[in-house]
Amino acid sequence: MNKCSVYICESKTEYEGQYEFMNAGMEVEIFNYHAPSEENVSIGDEVKYKEITIVDLRNRVFVFSPVFYNVGVTYALTQYEKYKTDFYFTTGKVDSVDSFSCNMKMSTLKMYHPLLMQCFNNPALQVSCGESEMNYKVIKNSDKKVVEIQNNNIKKIEFGGKCTYSRKNNGQLITIEAENYATIYLDEPITYKDLLMYIKEFDVLVNAYCPSGLHSYATYITTIEGKSFEVIHKLLGKEKFCDKIIHQPVKLNFFEYIERMYKNTNYRTTDDRNKYIPLEFKKPTSLEDQYIFYFRYIDLYMGDYLKQKTGKVSSNFDRLSNFVDENLKLFDSNDTMNIDNFKNELNSLRNQYVHEGYYLPNNQFAVNGKGKVFLYHKTMDYNWLLRIVKVFKFGVYKILYTKVLDLEIDEGELKSAVKCWF
Repeated sequence: MNKCSVYICESKTEYEGQYEFMNAGMEVEIFNYHAPSEENVSIGDEVKYKEITIVDLRNRVFVFSPVFYNVGVTYALTQYEKYKTDFYFTTGKVDSVDSFSCNMKMSTLKMYHPLLMQCFNNPALQVSCGESEMNYKVIKNSDKKVVEIQNNNIKKIEFGGKCTYSRKNNGQLITIEAENYATIYLDEPITYKDLLMYIKEFDVLVNAYCPSGLHSYATYITTIEGKSFEVIHKLLGKEKFCDKIIHQPVKLNFFEYIERMYKNTNYRTTDDRNKYIPLEFKKPTSLEDQYIFYFRYIDLYMGDYLKQKTGKVSSNFDRLSNFVDENLKLFDSNDTMNIDNFKNELNSLRNQYVHEGYYLPNNQFAVNGKGKVFLYHKTMDYNWLLRIVKVFKFGVYKILYTKVLDLEIDEGELKSAVKCWF
């Protein structure tokens, strides 16, 4: 651990301490500090947060977080309190320490995302290939693409790139590293309390363009006083470069896509975020969880769709039935398939999982018709369930892109992106 000076809240009192960075954030031990008794929390109590500033002049590390929480006290030769956080601001400039405050007003957010290299060419690097040579040209002050938003507190988004290179062994080893970034300019400054939602919104919209499950890997903010800080938070991704095959289902230029999404979705502030749930990064894993997850989305969308169409509230079965009719070919139906029984099986399995749980006695579930009339027992075939889940998943993403987001898509790319090959 590294030694440091610690300042608590707005107090000028200096405490000795030591800190350590970890994968999930950082922790600091504060020597000879006695926390107020109200900070001691029991299971179920609301966590009490504390503003702490860490000053390490030797290593030029300066950290501030308004959400440190107490994780215990240790009595040894020296008594100390231990605090942790997974959200903090950091800088290497000592003259910026005075700006640390929970009331810092942020006017811009700059984010580096691995997918941005897939979305547009890095303007700081030009590569030309000939029959006998390959040329790399690094541009120090490259052009930037500005997308005007003027909506939901976002003035504009500036897309740019940077390129660095290094030479070793008298030029025998040359390394070139290129990165793309986006800078969001705000109409009104925000505080730390709103920051993560802006970051999450950006990550979600970029990931929707090239589905991959990747987060931005670096975030910087600028205050209204012109001070810049790096922000370390729980949403940060670990991958700086994307080495997987990326599929792009959206048939639209990236900059046009970003403009449309920020102007039309209001993802960050909408009260109806459920319609964007498939874009979230946390996904169900088991087949049963996925079945319920995508079934609920179908139920949600089809319920709204049928209500607008008929003016009436439809049943779960009617919503499912409408979805199946629209996607019948995907379910690999044939002339011998009883469509009504098939719909009853899907609806009954949903009721089984929701009301009774995932355990199926004798690996069977009851199939009921309308009015909950028992029809027969069906033996579970998990290959059958896997195919149903894939169709549900593909159908949900197709609804999301074409109906909710109103985008034209390449269905082949979408199947590859969400791994739903039939």
